[in-house]
Formats: sequence, structure tokens, C-alpha cells
Amino acid sequence: MVDINALSSDDVVGTFPTSITQKRAWFMDQIHPGNRGLNIAVRWELRGPVSSDAVEAAFQKIVDRHEVFRTRFVERDGEPLQEVMRRVEFKLNRLDIRNLPEAARDEKLRQIAREHAEEPFDLSEAGLLRVAMVRIETQRAALLISVHNSVFDGYSIGVLGHELGSFLAAKEEGKPADLPELQLQYGDFAMWQADYEASGAFAEDEEYWRQTLEGMRYFELPPDRPRRAKEPESRSFAADLPADFETRLAETAKALETSVFALGTAAFGIALERISSRRDVSFAIQVAGRNEVDLEPLIGIFTNPIVLRFDVDPDASLSDHAKRTRDVVNGALAHQTLPFDRLVQVLNPPRDPLRIPLVSIMFNLQRAFLKERTYGSVELVSVQSHSPGTLYDLNVNIVGRNAGWRMVIDYNADLFDEVTIERLSKLVVEVFDGLMHRVETRIHEIDSGVPDVRAELVGELVPPEIRARPAAEPAERQSEVVSRLREIWSEVLALPAEKVTGNFFDLGGYSVLALRMLSKVGECFGVRPSLNAFLAEPTVEGLAALLEKAQPLAAPQKALESQPGAIWDLFELRKSSTGAPVLITVNQPFMYQALARQMTSDCAVASLNVPGMAQLNTLEQAGFDKAVDEALSPVLERYSGRPLMLCGLCVDGRVALRLAQRLKDKGQTVSCVAMIDTWAPGAIKAFSAFERGLDRWRIRLRRLRYYLGLRRQGEIGWGDVLRQNDFAAKLLSMFSRSPAKDETAILVDATVDRLVEQTKAYTFAHYDGEVALFVTRSQGMVPRDGVLGWSDLLLPDVAVFPVNGWHGDALMRSGFGRIIGVLDVKAARLNAVRTSDE
Repeated sequence: MVDINALSSDDVVGTFPTSITQKRAWFMDQIHPGNRGLNIAVRWELRGPVSSDAVEAAFQKIVDRHEVFRTRFVERDGEPLQEVMRRVEFKLNRLDIRNLPEAARDEKLRQIAREHAEEPFDLSEAGLLRVAMVRIETQRAALLISVHNSVFDGYSIGVLGHELGSFLAAKEEGKPADLPELQLQYGDFAMWQADYEASGAFAEDEEYWRQTLEGMRYFELPPDRPRRAKEPESRSFAADLPADFETRLAETAKALETSVFALGTAAFGIALERISSRRDVSFAIQVAGRNEVDLEPLIGIFTNPIVLRFDVDPDASLSDHAKRTRDVVNGALAHQTLPFDRLVQVLNPPRDPLRIPLVSIMFNLQRAFLKERTYGSVELVSVQSHSPGTLYDLNVNIVGRNAGWRMVIDYNADLFDEVTIERLSKLVVEVFDGLMHRVETRIHEIDSGVPDVRAELVGELVPPEIRARPAAEPAERQSEVVSRLREIWSEVLALPAEKVTGNFFDLGGYSVLALRMLSKVGECFGVRPSLNAFLAEPTVEGLAALLEKAQPLAAPQKALESQPGAIWDLFELRKSSTGAPVLITVNQPFMYQALARQMTSDCAVASLNVPGMAQLNTLEQAGFDKAVDEALSPVLERYSGRPLMLCGLCVDGRVALRLAQRLKDKGQTVSCVAMIDTWAPGAIKAFSAFERGLDRWRIRLRRLRYYLGLRRQGEIGWGDVLRQNDFAAKLLSMFSRSPAKDETAILVDATVDRLVEQTKAYTFAHYDGEVALFVTRSQGMVPRDGVLGWSDLLLPDVAVFPVNGWHGDALMRSGFGRIIGVLDVKAARLNAVRTSDE
């Protein structure tokens, strides 16, 4: 395990956003730190002559190969990020129970497995993987693997097993492992998913789920005891299924013209209807989430829970219900890409800190992920593992292995007695048996064997004290604390302060916004209540009460409103002689420092940038046109009468173009506007959501190949490959400057986001000046006009320069040289004209 406190910034080789599912796991860990329900436990057996040193070396290679096993999670401004460490040393825990009597070994192994699986993880530490090798016999050992769900899923079990076997066989044979080079890492997927979500591509799936789940009541089984506010105790119940279960299951599915999995959901839905007496049955299933072939060899969390909702008619026959279930399952799978947390945001159900939103039950039916086989002289065998915990009231897994099929039910033991779970298990088997024998029994004829008195304990979905309250009448004199909290909520929720009344989640909040809000509360008051405490009383008044209970409040550190003042800062990166041309670059001054140093002509280079978050908030309030007009004064005051060139990357190019128009309106000479990868507003809409999503994925692949090419040429190191989206940090590193990664990266991202929002529907007037358009290799789709959608707004002779770089990388390396060369020539021409006039 890495000593995190000893790590320097050089140990972090890449920072990425979290995927949506990772964010959910992190969020649940914030509610219950060390939540055992987020641990994934796997148990294998190694049979054959294998040493613990060989196993440890194999796992080290796997950790080196997969960035996700070298990842830790950090919080910035209320949101989690994943940081990839350069190196994480893997240590295998070695145990030996051969000295115990053979009859005592199984029980000892179960004890070790239970302790190993239930040990919590700290997400702030890299290396969220533990492995213990327990020697049972000379050529037989158990491998106990525990991984945190934020970096691992069920499908990853098969990937991990295959790579472990491949590395063991390779060492035995004295040759490299037969594994293909990974084209992607998990961070690439997380970035792609963030872009895909921002593109609006989820809209169609959102509408499907909104209609499908409209009016759905929260489904949960009648408990044996009331639900309590504590982390639940989890237990498991297992039952072996008949030896011919798999064969009969496949034959029945074929006869009913459905899939094996859909047949399993049909049987389970019938059992739930019988035991609950509710025909509107809903539960979750997990989908693999690996729809692209390049994701298949990766380890990470790609799975996504989706909700199945069935109308289980008690008068229907078993087979008729199974046939109807097929359409429900197929429809859900066709819309599986919508992340579960996004679905929760869309439906916005009442929140209860004691329940998972939307569903209380998870179901799965499949063959075990590990493909049991022999690698060299070692056989790798899947064995049922100990379940460290469950996030759901019930987690029902029907799993097939070479040794046979088994039903394992992990359950909340605070709610259910084992006899209840055993009854459910027998009921599921009875329904399967009826389906397999084509019995035309009506569903209501199946006896659930459940006492009616248990139904009284279910109660409401959300206890009355947790429910959303009606908006309270505003007090005549609110406390300063409440007033400050309303300002924070207003900012986070993007609502007028007077509308900030009632439940945070009813106002449009969701988990990530709650974390962001609590982060701001901590900055303002010096006290940050726990997320779990806030969820119990998610109102401004409730939060104020939590602050007062925590400790006497210090005076707020600073006003939350943006201070009035200039939006823009203007300073020179490069000086020139009096009257020489000026190149004004928009935002991201770190990137343009290098450009300023490399230019050879007599030309000043100035940075016009938004210097901080307060100024960015002012920009947002002012609107695009007013914000650009604010830039006129400093530019004209300092450079009036001098020939100007303006340059901007991406959305900053739009700022440069609009500023050029306004400067020309004031009589100022603007010789050229350089726009790098700047699309005209709305041009992207010429492509369908599918084309945009597909293109983003292709871009990810091309970008990786581009940086790997630079790595092969020796131009960059592996750290640069990993930091490929943090261009400011790379440029600072290139010029031996200390990195200012945190605030700078956050400000750059926020500025881009807000300018994109302000200009995405902006209507530009025609510009009759000179424009140089630089297009990097990152632009996959190009409108037919060849000028990124600007053809109707610019002169017909607009110059287009292809750049051998990657978007922000255009200001570095070969692309950097191309842009400097063009702008240097233009500056030299302006100087020649100026000299001749003199």
C-alpha cells in the first residue's frame, strides 16, 4: 500500500473525473465511511505447483497494467476526482493452514475469508485491492480477493482471473504473457462518459424511463422487523439447485421464445408478487455496461443498475407471464445506457437515507464470471465467496459454476429472519419448477406461505418526518446563518434566494450538488455537517440546526456574492517596442506563455483572462455581450492605435471574434483573429446525437493513439500520456515551473463551461475581417463547409490551417510551431507596413 502522506505531486501521473457509477459509490461511502456493502469479495482456488512469490509478481503486473488499481479518490469543491499514482507496490498476504487438522481447515478458511472480505477500504488511499493466499495443501491454495466497488465490477472478475492465469503461465514458460496492449484506461472511459452526458445523448433514454416508471411505488418485501437508522448487518443464505437446472432452464426459455435471463426475471417477479401480494413489482438488475469492444479487457466499474417493473397479474398463467416479461426486459436493455444516478435525478423520488432510491432488491442470473481453466500447470477454480455486505435489502444471485448452480441471497438481517429468506428461496425454486414443467398453474394458486401480519411493518416509502415539507412562510427576521445558507443554496441550485424553501431534493438537488453545497458550507462557516446528518433533515433550517449543534459558529469568512468589479485581467506575457503589433490571447495564460517566448517578430503578447471565480460569476451574471464589452476598456486603454491580433482556443475563439467585432466598431484596427478548434454556435447540431456520441468515442481512441505515438517517439513520458487532458499542467512542467494544478484547472474548466453555455445559442453578426482558422487532429466530424460552420459568417477566403496537435496540445510541440509560424509571419508583415509608413 502506498504511504499517501509521503506522496509528492510527481507521484500523481493523471487526474480524471469520476465516472457516474464511481461517483455513486463514493457518495455512498460518504454516507457510511467504510461501507462493507461496497466491498466485492472473490474466492478462487489454485491447484497445482504455484509459489506465493509468483502470485505476488503476477498481481503486481496487473496493478501496473491497470491504472484503476493505482487510483485514489480526492474531493475538490464537493466533487470527487480520481488520481492515478505512478506506482503502487502490491503486497500479497500469505497464510498457511496446513498445520491444522484437515477437518478444521474449512471453518478456519471461512473465518479468514469473512475477516478479509469485511475489512473496510479508505478511498483516499491508492490500491483498493487486497489479496490473501491461504495454503491449504502443498498444491492447493485459496485466493481471497477483496476489491472496492469504485474500481471493480462483476465482469472485471473474469478479466482479473484471465490475466492472473496468463501471467502465471508466462512465468512458468519463461516468455511474455499473451495479453494485448490496452488501448484505453478507465480514466479515458470516465472522460468519454462525461462528454457523452454533456452532449444530451441521454435524452431519449430519459423519456423512456420517465414513461415506464411513472407512478411506480417503492417495492420492498414485508420485513420481520422495522427499519432502523444504522448500517445494516448483512447475512447470506445459499441453496443448491438441481443438477439439471441449467439444461432445463435453457430448454424452457427456448420453448417460450425468450432468453434464459428474461425467464429468470419472470420467475423472480412471480415469487415477489406471491410473497408481497403486490402486482406492481419492481427490482433492479445489473448490466455489464461494456458496449464497446475496447472496454472488454479493462478492469473497472462499468456496470449499471437498471429497473425492471412488472405487472404481475395473479390470474395469469406462469408461461403467459414469462412471455410478457420478455418485452419488459428487452425494452429495458435497449435503454440501458442511462446511468442509475441520472435516472434518480430525472424521476426525483422522495429521499430516505435508510433506503436506496427507486429499488430495494437486486436480482441476477448468470454463469460465474471466472472461466475455470488451466493455465500452464495451474488450474484456476471459482468458489463461492463470503459476502461482506449488501447495499440492498435483498441481493439475489443465481450463479452457475462447473460444480453446479446455486442461489445465494444476501440480505439485511436487521429486517429479515433467515426463515423468511429460506421461504423466499423455496418459493423461487417452486416457480422455476412450474415453468420448467410447463405447468399451466395460475399465479394466485401458488401458496406463498407468508403470514399476513408481517405486511403491517412495511409502512410508507419514507417516514413522515423525512418527507418533503410544504414551503414555510419566510420569517420576518431570518438569522444570519439561515440567510447565508440560502445564498449558498441559491448559488448551487441556480435558484433565486426567495425560492429556496423546503426540501433540497425537491428544489432540484441531487447527490453531487449536495456534496458541493456542503463543501461551500464548510468553507463559509468552518463547520461541515456529515452528508448522512443532512439527508435526515435536508432543509435550510435543518442544516442551520446542524451547524449550531456542531459548535458555536464563527463569523462567515466572506460574503458569498461576487464583488463588483472588472471581469477581465489584462497583462503582458511579452513586451515589444512602442507601436508594435499586439497579439491578445483569451484565457489560459499558462498555455500562451510558451507562445510568447517562441515568437521572433517584434510583437507584444498579452493575456486577456478571467482571473478568478468571483470574476467568472460576474461574467455569468453580465451575459456574453456585456462581458465582451467589459474587455473593451482595458484593451483600448493600453493598446489603442496599435495593430491588434486576437487568438482563442475552442470557445475562447468565440470571445476573440466577438471582441474583434466590437473593437472594429470603436475604430480600432484588428488585423487578424486566430481561432483554434472553434466551432460556430449550433454547427454541431447538424449531426445526430448518435453521430456525436460515436464521434466522441472515436476521438478518444485517436487521441490515445496520438499520445502513444508521441511516447514511442520519445517526445513525452508515460506521465504525459496520462495527463493528456491537463494541458496547463503539462506546459508548466515543460518549462520547469511548479504546477498550480488545483485552482487553475478548476477555473479553466469552469470558464470554458460557462462560456459554452453563454454562446451555444449566440447569433454572431457577419465579420468582414481576416480570420485564421486552425483545426487540430482532435476534430473528427467537420461540417461540409470545411470551416467548422462559420461559412455564412466569415469572408469566403478564410484561411484554414491543419495542425498536427491535439486541441489544447495545439499550443505545444509540432502544432505549437505551426501556429507560431503563421502568427509570426502576420506580425512581421504588420511591422513592415508600420516601418514603411514611418
